[in-house]
Amino acid sequence: MSDFLPEDLIQEILFKLPIKSLVRCTSLSRTWNSLIKSPAFISKHLQRTISSTYHQSLFLLRLCSKEREEQYSLRLDNQDFNEHMQLHFPFESFESYFHVIGSCNGLICLAKVIQRFTVSFIFWNPLIQKYVNTEPRILGHLYSFVGFGYDSRANDYKLIRMVNSQKSKFLSENFPQMELYSLNEGSWRSIPQTAPLRYDTDQHFSSAFLNGAVHWIANRADQHEGIHNVVLGFDMSDEIFLEIALPSCLDNVRPSCLSLLVYKESSISVCQASFLSSVQFHIWVMKEYGVVESWTQLVLTFGAQGEGIPRALGIRKEELLMEKKRGWIVSGDLESQQVRDLRIWGEPFPYLHWFLFGEPSVI
Repeated sequence: MSDFLPEDLIQEILFKLPIKSLVRCTSLSRTWNSLIKSPAFISKHLQRTISSTYHQSLFLLRLCSKEREEQYSLRLDNQDFNEHMQLHFPFESFESYFHVIGSCNGLICLAKVIQRFTVSFIFWNPLIQKYVNTEPRILGHLYSFVGFGYDSRANDYKLIRMVNSQKSKFLSENFPQMELYSLNEGSWRSIPQTAPLRYDTDQHFSSAFLNGAVHWIANRADQHEGIHNVVLGFDMSDEIFLEIALPSCLDNVRPSCLSLLVYKESSISVCQASFLSSVQFHIWVMKEYGVVESWTQLVLTFGAQGEGIPRALGIRKEELLMEKKRGWIVSGDLESQQVRDLRIWGEPFPYLHWFLFGEPSVI
């Protein structure tokens, strides 16, 4: 066919194909294989998929069993979160469940942890069942930040990792080792550090990627202001850190009591749960990303029913998705204050992540 059609027309046809069809096309000729795997084609195909009117907003759901089996599926962004498709999970871990670092454009990043040490990371494209497995250069305890995201400038997926070999009493003395993995380069490299990184966290694998940067809730040490909470970010393109101030009422809350979530695709929110006669979620939404004055508080209140404090999983539209005791997933409407059972159950920890599913042509 390539002998009869102009090359530009062939590319236009290939741009419209889903990832599974593109993978089959790579075996038809060397020319097509080189074209489809080129960074320029991958970038343009991804952008067209994201901007297409036919894209779907999907949720990634992981359910775990007591036998350490993990089931992954995609759920539709509709009223009942109907199942779109089951994903075959090809990995095994005999020590513990895999940790989901994040997902970006349909690519999922997992961490394998043995006896509290991260021994490997996996970049997994579930649609074509291909993956890359890499071992970190720095063996580190869980005293670390880990984040996964996409560098749109270089058309590259990156993993940033900061490891403290041991806890210091004074954050100002911390010189964590920092390394970054590039999927394009297929290797790790160190990130130079000229001063102490005065941040710490106890969330370890909890992060939010948006606007080209990965974000964490962190403690910041300051000689004059003491220790207080901030949102710490890392820009995947410029490879620099950024800091966003939190509402003052969250300054001294233990980070493990806070959940950092993506809000409406382009900003962040922070959830704090409290339990008295009823369960209350205080949700601070940054209406305009990066503008501290735009923090706005929302409150969700519902009966305790003897089930403890739920865990915030994510926000879609004006709903807070939560995991209740024993793994039941429910949805709380921030306007009507109504809580709805989604009839989805996972044990012990379901992982629910919203993303714009873009079928990446990678790996």
